[in-house]
Amino acid sequence: MRVTVSKVIKAAGEKHTIKKDKKGDIIVDHAGKKGKYDKINLTKKAGAKTVKAGVKATKDWHKKNG
Repeated sequence: MRVTVSKVIKAAGEKHTIKKDKKGDIIVDHAGKKGKYDKINLTKKAGAKTVKAGVKATKDWHKKNG
């Protein structure tokens, strides 16, 4: 059995869930406009290889752009 690691953080006042998908990519899932969820592949966008690196990339992005 495979254990899925995920981490929930709050960035820019919104809940973000960072998790590893079945292919091994790190994905951030957060509520966008009008309650529609937005999934971003952090492996492709930020080079994140672990959930911890995905959390850091998400926080850094919101620090610069938020």
